[in-house]
Formats: sequence, C-alpha cells, structure tokens
Amino acid sequence: MSPSPLRQFISQIESFGELSRIAVPVNPVLEIAAITARVCKQPDGGAALLFEQPAGSSFQVATNLFGSPQRVCRALGVTNLGELTVRLGRLLDLIPEIAVPTLDRQIAALPEFSRFAPHAALQPDSELIPMNPPDLTRFPFLQSWTGDGAAGGQGRYITLPQVFTVDPDTAAQNCGIYRVQLRCEREAAIQWKAGSGAAKHSELYRQAGKAMPVAIVLGGAPSTLFSAMFPLPGDLDELTFAGFLRTAPLATVPCQDVPLQVPAGAEVVIEGYVEPDDTATEGPFGNHTGFYSPAAPAALLRVTAISHRPDAVIPATVVGPPPMEDCWMALAWERLLLAFLQRMVPSVTDIHFPPEWVFHQSAIISLENLQPGMVRNISSRFWALPWFASARVLVFVTGDAPPAGLACAAWRTINLTDFTTDIFHDTPTGRIAIDATGCRLSRPEVRISTETAALVTRRWKEYMHS
Repeated sequence: MSPSPLRQFISQIESFGELSRIAVPVNPVLEIAAITARVCKQPDGGAALLFEQPAGSSFQVATNLFGSPQRVCRALGVTNLGELTVRLGRLLDLIPEIAVPTLDRQIAALPEFSRFAPHAALQPDSELIPMNPPDLTRFPFLQSWTGDGAAGGQGRYITLPQVFTVDPDTAAQNCGIYRVQLRCEREAAIQWKAGSGAAKHSELYRQAGKAMPVAIVLGGAPSTLFSAMFPLPGDLDELTFAGFLRTAPLATVPCQDVPLQVPAGAEVVIEGYVEPDDTATEGPFGNHTGFYSPAAPAALLRVTAISHRPDAVIPATVVGPPPMEDCWMALAWERLLLAFLQRMVPSVTDIHFPPEWVFHQSAIISLENLQPGMVRNISSRFWALPWFASARVLVFVTGDAPPAGLACAAWRTINLTDFTTDIFHDTPTGRIAIDATGCRLSRPEVRISTETAALVTRRWKEYMHS
C-alpha cells in the first residue's frame, strides 16, 4: 500500500524535527485537545503531534499539523508564503479588468487556471476499505471543551472535515469546512454557514424535495484542505484551486454510495444524505472568542457508507482563544488576499490579520501614495468586498510601516489618529475604520538614516564581541 498524501506530509515534517509522537494512551475526549492547546500556545506554534494510542480506537490522531509558518509553507510547497501572492498576482494580471461579482468566472476562464482542474477516475479509491456496518464512533474524533455539544448530548466533533456537496442543476461541486458533530453511529449534524456553497446547495435540494448527497473527506493533499478553508470568490472550484496551489491537478475518485467525486488519497470518506428540512440541534461549541457559540439547528446527515485506509490517521484541530493552529493557517489566505486587493485597490502595499482579529475579518492595511480623505474612500471600498463585509475594525497605516502586528498598529493609532476626524463609523453595521497613517500631520518622522543602518549592520558582530 502506497503512503497517503497525509502520511507523506507527516513524514516530511518529522524529518525536519517538527513532529512529536505521543506513544502513551490518551483520551480523545478533552485530553488530546488540552495537550494540543498547550502546545499551540508556544511562541513558534509548537510541534505537530501524532497520538499513537487514542483511547477506544485503533486509529491514530494528528493535531497541530499546520501550526507554524514553516509547516504551512511545506503543506503548500513554497519556501515562503509571499510566493503565494506572486503566483496569484501573475494569474490575476491575465484578467484585463477585474469585476468582483464575476471574478470567479473570470478566473475559471483562464487557461492558466483551468489546466489545474482535477482528473476524474472511474473507479473508487482502491486503498480504502469499507466499514461494515458504518460506525462513526469507532474513530477517535475529539471533544475539545467541556461544554461542547451539550444540547445534543454528544460532545465529539470532526474538526477538519472537507465537506463535499453538488449543485443539483449544474453538477458543480463545492468543498467547504464546516462543524460536524457526532450524534450516534450513523448520524452527524453539519453546521454549514448561511451563504456558503453547501447552504446554497441544500436550499436547492429542499426546493426540489430531494435528499442531498454529502461526502466528508478526512486527509488527502494538504492543499485541498487549505482551498476548502479559503473564502474563494463566488463559486470558484475548490479542487481546481487546490491544484493551482500545488501546481499539479488533483486526481478524484467516485464515492462508494453517493454520486460525488472526492480527492484520491483520503484517510477516511464518510458518505450519506441530508433529507429536506431534516435538522438536529448542534452545539454549543467552544470557539476562538473564548466562549461557546450557542446551540442551533443544523443539517442532519444520515450516514450510508464509510471507507478508510487500514492505517488511517485522523487529522484534527482545536479551536479556541488564539494563538491556535488556525491562526497560522490563515496566514496563507492573508498572502493570497493581498494579491486580490492589490489588483482592486492599487494603493494597498500589505495586509495583516492579527491572530486576535482574523476571525472577524478585521485587518491592518498598509497604503502608499496617501492623500487626506483617502482612507475614508478606501474603507468604503473594502466594506463592499465580500471578504470584509463584516469586518469589525480596519486600521490603515502607511506603506512604509509594514503592519507587523497589533503592537505597532496600537502605537500608531494612539499617536497619529485624530479621534475627531480619522475614525469612520458605518452606523448601520457598527463597523469602524481608523486612519492611523498620519498623512494629515506636518511633523517629520524620526528615522535612522540608511547609511547609519548599513554601518550598524556591518559592524554588529564587532559591537557584540568587544
């Protein structure tokens, strides 16, 4: 049996000394999450963790796989994340005039993008064996926080699911990451967000009075997971974008029971149907706010088939107060989003999502060629983009002040902002934008001269060893 893409990635990061194997038995209910959360809080994001003996299961669990900038780069095959900005920027340069409402179709029409469309096989993945009967509880899915799932009676979640659905009219597939809560051996609740691809497909099936086929994939090529996580424009195909990220098309295979294609090389594939208006209570769920999101109705998936690799490794993540693994994963989207923004708002030189803000679409943005009043106009343009429609706070700084983080932004905000004229409040939504560029000020900025900086750099060892 050939090693799976996930196994290959685990072997790669282990060769760089970035994997810790946990050989002792550990409970997937609360204990694995507590260990992972402690490791994630380390300054560099901590090591990836492979739990070799999860209690009650014969399958291993891997967490924090993408919990550092280095591992995100390795997952996407780049030496630094800035390469993503360059690659996507070159692709977007092939579009003469970008139009946000049709950007997905503009990108899809480019031969330089469409050549990464997946190659569909006719037979299911031969590396996967059917589980008879299907039983979700045989897998070591995690419960991260004590109150998770309390309203539904089951606290365990599939935390890195690639959820595949299909448009019943166009046959276009969607892949997204949504919360999946176990209910019993053959039932799970899926909380897809309003406006997401899966939610749109669900509504179409509901209107037609038909059951919706669903496939949940665990593992596979890391680029697929990242593509599913990214808020891509419109209905841009996630699998083609995953091929673009890895610079090679994916191979897909048919599912065993439902009429869907999924990426080859998965660890586990869970298949089933969601009947129209068939819901279950999902939650509460502890998240990045440090509090529980409330229990709410979710789609009820009735599982009809499960297949898995005999030695399947279950990838999982823990969501909680930052910094956590998802903060590092978001860095890849940050670099891709920069390419989009630089085509749409040429004054943008950089963008940074502080870990504490990223899940509210809030950012620090660097601008060049500043003029008084410019930030008011640009903030309105940002709020009109789908990626910032609900951004609570946007802080704008000068292009020669890279947005290194909250500390720099806070320092510039408190010193350079005129709080009577430089804070713009969008009353209907409560959003605010802060002009911390200081472009209205006539005072010169203190700087170390280029010559002196070069001198100090050249003589640094001399100073430190004298």
